[in-house]
Amino acid sequence: MRRREFLLWGAGIAALAAGCGADPRPLGVPLSLVVPAAVGGQDDRFAHELRTVVRERGLAHAVDVTTCDGHRTTIRGFAEGRSSGRLLVAGPALVNTAGTVPLARMAGEWAVVVAPMGTEIRDFDGLAATLRRSTGSILMGGRTYGGADHVLCGLIAKGLGADPRLVDYAAFPDKDGLIGALLEGRVAAGVGGVAQLAPQIRAGRIRALAVSAPERLPEVDAPTLMESGVRHIHADWRGLLAPGTLREEDRAHLLDICRGVSTSAEWSASCHRHHWAPLYLDGPDFRDWLRVETTRSRDILTDLGIRQ
Repeated sequence: MRRREFLLWGAGIAALAAGCGADPRPLGVPLSLVVPAAVGGQDDRFAHELRTVVRERGLAHAVDVTTCDGHRTTIRGFAEGRSSGRLLVAGPALVNTAGTVPLARMAGEWAVVVAPMGTEIRDFDGLAATLRRSTGSILMGGRTYGGADHVLCGLIAKGLGADPRLVDYAAFPDKDGLIGALLEGRVAAGVGGVAQLAPQIRAGRIRALAVSAPERLPEVDAPTLMESGVRHIHADWRGLLAPGTLREEDRAHLLDICRGVSTSAEWSASCHRHHWAPLYLDGPDFRDWLRVETTRSRDILTDLGIRQ
């Protein structure tokens, strides 16, 4: 991974620490956060936390969250809209939406690579050796097919010099499904978020092998993938896109709102509560990072056999 990419993954911590000064003027129209995902998912949770902080800080006179099913027609309608207060919640599954412009990356959750207790895989070196020797011989588990966990499994294989096309992956709709599969030994290794897996690791029910962050995490006693020979950093991140039809002054005002949220004590508390990393990034750096991340995700999903 190039040094600039490494720095951009860690940029949010410095931005949050440096934040001070007065909040921007409140938005003159209602702020509408459009979530292209099912109610109750990570996107929905992020949007509601963002709405709460915007309300508490008085950054908009009204804030609502609209959840849609993510159909292309719905997203195209957003991109073509001219409202100065509509923002689209984006993450790893929605990074290349025509007609939108990147506004800000707000936060993300680092992943943990784990294995069941009592198996031959006792550390990341053991997993790496198996993947190099016979990639398709072990089943790896995580959340949705084509999602952040699946992408990370492919990146791990590729980073070890194994063939990601041979990765055998099982998707589980919720954390209980993955944890149950790990405890029962139905998957040889798993990938999930810190909030999802750290309690199980502390309880001694599963073993942490590595984390996907640029530095070790206080919640999990495990090395980073970078330390373990996989030169990749990866997070299940969330950010905001604006319609491409938005006037420049309106876009600048919305960007001020994002910055006001990112530097607030309320947002810091939200991130801490959900085990999110404050990965704030905006402007040209966010645009450039998003372009690189889109290419990386698209390429690995193609290798994994996921049609784009």
